[in-house]
Amino acid sequence: MIPIKKIIEFLDNEVIHIHGNIEKVYIKHLKPIESVDNVTLDWIGLNRINKQQYIEQTIARVILCDPSLIYSDIIQSQNKILIQVKNPKLSLSFVADRFFIKKPDFGLHPDASIHPKAKISKSVFIGSNCSIGDCIIAEGTYIYPNVTIYDGVTIGKNVIIQAGAVIGTDGLGCERKEGGELVKFSHLGGVIIKDNVEIGANCQIARGALSDTIIGKGSKINGLCFIAHNCILGNNVLITGNTMLAGSVKVEDNATIYSGVIIREQRKIGKGAIIGMGSVVTKDVPSGETWLGNPAKEMKK
Repeated sequence: MIPIKKIIEFLDNEVIHIHGNIEKVYIKHLKPIESVDNVTLDWIGLNRINKQQYIEQTIARVILCDPSLIYSDIIQSQNKILIQVKNPKLSLSFVADRFFIKKPDFGLHPDASIHPKAKISKSVFIGSNCSIGDCIIAEGTYIYPNVTIYDGVTIGKNVIIQAGAVIGTDGLGCERKEGGELVKFSHLGGVIIKDNVEIGANCQIARGALSDTIIGKGSKINGLCFIAHNCILGNNVLITGNTMLAGSVKVEDNATIYSGVIIREQRKIGKGAIIGMGSVVTKDVPSGETWLGNPAKEMKK
């Protein structure tokens, strides 16, 4: 059981106002709406309809909500507590990660294969059957089972690499001889993954040909994605599942690329742009625009 005082202290400046008596009140778990009980930390999203009605009817005693909700006579009579924050879902995410997610202890699994020249912080978790090359891995990073990391990869602080990912493989850039025979272009670059990045399960990120492939700070990449050689992702880029970026694609800060997208080589996705699910991008996308379709085009507002 977690004292609600402890959660409020943790949220700190996220909390705008508290209604109700928080003394000797405890939270046991987070649950979906159909399973909420009186020791659940409940929450209500910014865009939900009938928000006031919901908080008056929920069985939960403690609710994360935005400041538009009223601490009505009904809620007061139920001895409920409203913790008003700017973005309840975001605050709930912070609470879930801090109090309800059990992460493995730092350490190297005995089944992992580690290159003798690898520079790995002591506060790193590497799971079973991982293959770790001559690379650099900074503190606070979690690498889950069956991950392969090739030579020449640099991984920043607090990175999460989910099971089965392959980081630093050669890209496939080829030239043809006159008779049609393929000659593979050698890949001499590396991969740089900056702080607070998450790489989903079974992703592949290729090393650069001459320069590095770069994944910017805070970016999140869902499972089954392919990031080709020389791609550069800015900070806080979101890429959801089964997406493919061809070689030398540049994605600027805060862009969002939804599931099943294919982006042609050497295209640029501008800052804050959004690419809709299943799109095939063949042109540069300007900052702040939303593109959708095959071939992708701007969605006019």
